[in-house]
Amino acid sequence: MSNEQNIELSVTLAYALGYHDDLNTLVVNNGSHHLAFDKLEDPTRVHNITWTLTGNAALGEFCALDDAANPGFMWLVRTPGGNTFRNLLRSEGNKKVSISNRHCNGESKGHWYYQLFARFPNNRVYGVPLTFAAGTSSSPNPSIKNR
Repeated sequence: MSNEQNIELSVTLAYALGYHDDLNTLVVNNGSHHLAFDKLEDPTRVHNITWTLTGNAALGEFCALDDAANPGFMWLVRTPGGNTFRNLLRSEGNKKVSISNRHCNGESKGHWYYQLFARFPNNRVYGVPLTFAAGTSSSPNPSIKNR
């Protein structure tokens, strides 16, 4: 059991804007993008996670959360069930996306992968690269794990 955590992760571009535009991607927290949370002592509290466009990505804006082709945030492969993250995703201006994590019991336990998308002045949309792996290899996709 733990107390709530408020985590802010920087999101940058792999390359400077205008350089390798066809290969550019978003990078979460310099690649340290796997988060793990313990159950909360107080079930009325939440863990908060915020992604912020910074550095060479500061000129961009997160895509709208309801954008059909490139949502600012989306779950990969499977969406968490129950009320763990339900209705807790929000856009905070154009530079930040946040989610609250209600991890207070065994029902909120799990491991989920996500992807982010942002639009830049060159009218290009860049995202966190999507990688599928088979077997026990560790996934390079960003994730949130509730232990």
